[in-house]
This record gives sequence, C-alpha cells and structure tokens, in this order.
Amino acid sequence: MENPANVLQFKAKLLGRAVKRLDEIRENRRLNRTDKVKKIVRKTDWPVRHEVRRDLWRVLCHSKDFDSSKALYRTELEEAVRNGTKSHQPQFLSEEGVVVNNFDLNEQGAVRLLRLLTVIEHLRPEISSAPMLYPLCALMLHYLEDEDVFACVQHLLVSKGYLMTSPVQWAASSHTILALVKKHKPHAYAMLKRQTGTVDDSILVKVLRDWLSWIFNGLPLNYVVRILDCYLVEGHKFVIRAAIAIVYIWAKALKNRPHDDMHGKSQEERIEAVKEELANSAVQMQISTDTFIQTAIRIRNLQSSTISRLQAQFENEVREEVTRRQSQKRALPRRARHFFTQPFTSAIVDQEAAAEIMSALPPRLQLATPQLLFRLSVDGASFTHLWSKIEEAEQTLLLIKTTKGVKFGAYCSSSWAERNDRRERSKSKYFGTGESFVWVLEEELELPVIYGWIGNNNEHPDACPQMFMAAGDKLLVIGSGDGDAIRISEELTHGMSSACQTFGSPALVPSRSFDIHELEVFNVLTGS
Repeated sequence: MENPANVLQFKAKLLGRAVKRLDEIRENRRLNRTDKVKKIVRKTDWPVRHEVRRDLWRVLCHSKDFDSSKALYRTELEEAVRNGTKSHQPQFLSEEGVVVNNFDLNEQGAVRLLRLLTVIEHLRPEISSAPMLYPLCALMLHYLEDEDVFACVQHLLVSKGYLMTSPVQWAASSHTILALVKKHKPHAYAMLKRQTGTVDDSILVKVLRDWLSWIFNGLPLNYVVRILDCYLVEGHKFVIRAAIAIVYIWAKALKNRPHDDMHGKSQEERIEAVKEELANSAVQMQISTDTFIQTAIRIRNLQSSTISRLQAQFENEVREEVTRRQSQKRALPRRARHFFTQPFTSAIVDQEAAAEIMSALPPRLQLATPQLLFRLSVDGASFTHLWSKIEEAEQTLLLIKTTKGVKFGAYCSSSWAERNDRRERSKSKYFGTGESFVWVLEEELELPVIYGWIGNNNEHPDACPQMFMAAGDKLLVIGSGDGDAIRISEELTHGMSSACQTFGSPALVPSRSFDIHELEVFNVLTGS
C-alpha cells in the first residue's frame, strides 16, 4: 500500500515542475520568443485534468486588453440582466461546418456556453461563420471562468491566423487541406485517390469536408486538449497539422488492405465510406497523444505563407458558389437551434442536417443526443429484428436513403409498441401525436425541409387528419390521408411515398416507389 505522505510529496513535485515550466512560458512570451514557447508547449504533455492548464491557457491568450475584456463581459451580462435579454442561438452557429460538442458540460455549463456565445455575437457582429467557436468555448469552460474564456476568445479574434469567421474561409479550408496533403503526404493523397476511385480534386475534397469534426467531435478528449494547447501558440496552422495527421494515420492503416475493397461501390458510396473511415480513425485513435502531436509536428516545411497563399487562392475559387448557396439558404425556413447537446451521428446525413432535424424536435427533446438503435446495413433487412430493437423507445427518428440517393425520414412521437394496442385506440389503426413530422433533404443545399402536422397551424386542429403512425408485423406507415408519406411493407428493402394530408407533404421521393439503400432509427431521449 502506498504511503499517503509519499503520494502527496510526488504530487507536490509534479506541481512544482509544472509551475516552473509555466513561469518559463510566461517569461518567453514576455520576451516575444514565440519559437521557444512553441517548443515548450509541444513537448509538455500535462494530463487532461492537470490544474496548471487553467493558468496555461490564460497565459497563452494574455494581452494588454485581457483584463478590460473580462470587465466588458461582466458589463454585458449586467446589462442583459437589467434588460431581461435572453440567450439565443447565434446566427453564426447556423452556418456550414459548425462543430457542436460541449465535451459533456452539465446543463448549467450548457447555459453558460449559450450565454457566452450570445455575448460574442452581440459584440462581434462582423462574424458571419465560426465553425470552431462552439467547441473552443465549451472546452475552455471546463477549465476557466466565463469572463476568462471571453477574454481568450477576444484575443484569438483580433490575432491573425486563429479563427475562421466567414463561410468563404470555411468552404475553402478543405481545398487547402487537400492541397497540403498532396504536397506533404503524397502517399496519403494516393490512398485518397485509390479509395475514392478518382483523380479529380473537386471530388476528392468532398471526403475532407468534415475535417474540423474529426478533431473536435471525433478525437478523445486528451488529444483535443493537447491540440488546443498547441493551437493557442501556433494558431489555425496547428489545427491544419492535426487534420493532415489524421489523413496520414488513416492512409498508413490501409496499406495492407486489398486494393479492390471498394469494388462494386458507386462514386458516392466510395466517398461516404472514406468519410466514415476518416471520422472513425479519429474516434478510434490507436497512438498515444504524444505520438499524435509528434506526427502533426513532423509535417516538414509546412509554411504559414504556403497555407495563406493556398487559402486565398481557394477562397477566390469558391466565393461565387458560397454566395449563391447563402442566398438559397436564406430562402429556406430555418428553426432556432438550442444547442444544448451535439447532433446525432448518421451514415445518411451530415452534422449540419442532423442539427436542423433536431431543431424541429420539441424543445424538451433537444437536451440529449439521439442514440442509434437500428442500422439496416448492420442489423439486416428484417422487420422482426427492427421491432425488437426499436419498439421500447418512447419516440424515434427515422432516416432513409434510397438507392438513387434521395434522403428523407420522420420524427415519430409515440412508441412503435403501440401498434399492439389497437383496442385502446377504438379500433383505429393509427397512433402518435401532432408533434410528429416528416422531412426530405433538399438535394443541393443538403438541408431538411420539414413537414409538420397541419393541425399545428389550424384554428380547428381536431378537424385535421391525425393519421400519424401505423404498423403491423411487416408494415410501417408514417403519415396518411389520400396516401402515405412513408410506407414500408414486407421487408425493409422497398417502400412507397405519396402526398399526405396529415402533414400536407408532397411525395418525399420523386418516383414515389423507392428501394432502400440505408435505414437508421434513433432513440429520441428526454433531457434530464
């Protein structure tokens, strides 16, 4: 048994070393020896919960305006309380690429995060997109007081090369990373070409579009914290290093895989498969945090000037397309996102579409991430197996992708077990409530169009069709009235979609008849 006195002595020794190292960082920052600070931080692998990090991040973000920024935040909060201003979802979090991960902040922490982001939006109206800001603030709130996080973010926003703040910058970033992989990791670039079956960079870049999510949604916490340590010294460049490192690690793991492992798959299926593999490489990172940081550092001759040149080049190339997409998005009805939790992870839709679908759920159901219950490609095309997996869930999300690439689905507000309780429904085969809805993904923007119950906007809801859900042993129906919005029968391989009176929806599939490529069902949980 360890001697408590020896344990305390050991901890005190470690803390003493950390304080000494922190003093060294502080002094080198004072002398503007950035390279020296960079070397120290890269080599210092403090544990995730080490108390020194609270001071480290403040030191790395400290500037002459740090204390005044803290005072400004306190003033803004006091004014918000006086005026009764409520926190809301900032508009910049509705743009493409936003990573939503609060690293398991409790409910009080989630409220503090939303309040912080609301203040940032109010004081920095020029920010039109900030894909990294949510996870950055969330992670810092685990270590720092709110006002310290605000001061750190203010420092990063005014410092060159730290935060992307426009949709054009984000859209260009994946092109920049692909060009850097091509230049610095040619074998990884060759693997990307092999696995996607193309040499066209405009297609290859699609597999890298979730690169920020690999880091802040995928990597385990200890990796993310170490990346943030280095980022606060080196800026956006280090996050790019981390993304390239993930691609390199993924490619290295595939060296011994057969060349024909993608045989028979379409171009789109290959792209989706590679995207999933890259994301899984981050989630299941097999090397130590120190080895990962070293892998990122060993990308030789990665010059800031090269990154800036490539980024500017690609921003010019994508600007017109981004502007067009922004105009189209503004024309779509959007819902306020509450962002108390991260979106679900799907093989059918991306994180942005998942967040949009979640924003259409009742507010009480937006506090917890829906959990996967059933996936056709894993669990098989069996109604018996489907019911055994999903019928205990109180409410579910259904997502379907057809063999022609059409993506649609539904939120089902009641348990599928109610299909067995027909006697209690006065012999009606339908069940469910008006909270249910169906949706279809708008093809170009890849955002869902939601069709809710028509009774929600009717002065006489009781007179409106209420045919929300129906099911049998080998039948699943969502939305009826002159036709079924979604109807799957026999086995989980084929279905029909027609115009539906209950939701006022058109046929969700242009051809009406469809073959199922993938089907997912998620358990929608009530937040605690």
